[in-house]
Amino acid sequence: MERDLQKEYLESLESKRAHASGNGEAKLWVVGSGKGGVGKTFVSSSLGITLSKLGHSVVVVDLDLSGANIHTSLGLPPSHMNIRHFFEGIKTLQDIVIPTPFPNLSYVQGFWDSWTPTDITCTQVQSLLPEIKKLRADYVIVDLGAGALEAHLELFKAADEKFLITTPEPTSIEKTYRFIEAFVCHSLRENSTPDAYGNMISTLRNHRQRTLEKPFSFRSYLKEQTGIHYDFFEALSNTPVRLIVNGARSSSNCELGHSMKSVCNKYYDLGIDYAGSIDFDNAVWQSVRAREHVLVAQPFTALAGQFLTTCKQLIDPEELRAVV
Repeated sequence: MERDLQKEYLESLESKRAHASGNGEAKLWVVGSGKGGVGKTFVSSSLGITLSKLGHSVVVVDLDLSGANIHTSLGLPPSHMNIRHFFEGIKTLQDIVIPTPFPNLSYVQGFWDSWTPTDITCTQVQSLLPEIKKLRADYVIVDLGAGALEAHLELFKAADEKFLITTPEPTSIEKTYRFIEAFVCHSLRENSTPDAYGNMISTLRNHRQRTLEKPFSFRSYLKEQTGIHYDFFEALSNTPVRLIVNGARSSSNCELGHSMKSVCNKYYDLGIDYAGSIDFDNAVWQSVRAREHVLVAQPFTALAGQFLTTCKQLIDPEELRAVV
């Protein structure tokens, strides 16, 4: 039955893609976080459902190695097909795309049947990226595990849209800053000599410890250094990190993103985008227990409106085909 649904789904998408304009490549959205438990999977699934309601075909890829549960968030049982089959060379990525009951939305099951520690390398990420772009979808949303692992940073760097999820908790805020720092350093490393990269890390460490003799501008520092190919900030301005504050309970929580944006600009001359806040809502965890996504159970709430606004801000309004 699962294979029949998958066949019908793929045939339907193939027909849609045949009439699509552009280069035919799926747009890659990556959702990460510095700390676990901030609602990253909830945001990933909600973005997927919202885009699908706007008429776009979407595949959500679960790459949370320590707790793959996109299927649970969508109210589905785990599938015997998962991304392990791709990394082991048993299946293509398209082969393991699984349809959901939601029109236009499918997913790739994460490492659900692994009884030993699992990790992926940058080499595996490099093999995954072109396959993601070839998926029969308008958008592919990758739900990463928590933390600034090298493989996470590599996917983040390659994304058309980079979402970083935080909550208004001190531990989450601190880990979010550390993720941003790690992403900047990772992005610069491949275009730096070993000596220049080591000096940069040392300077950043001294800057954090406030032991530098003069005011520090990261952007100016990079321009003045030899051994570093400087184009990171210009490139990032086209695809900035987009911060989402999840679980906001007050107006001060909602303003947190603006403050964090200001801090990044002040201390690193780094521009990030504050995509907005998502209200705390008891209906979220209640919907997980009921195995029905909250945007499906309650499609006309303020919560649904916040995700709708975020998606509309990021996609071309002329491409919108339907708002449900």
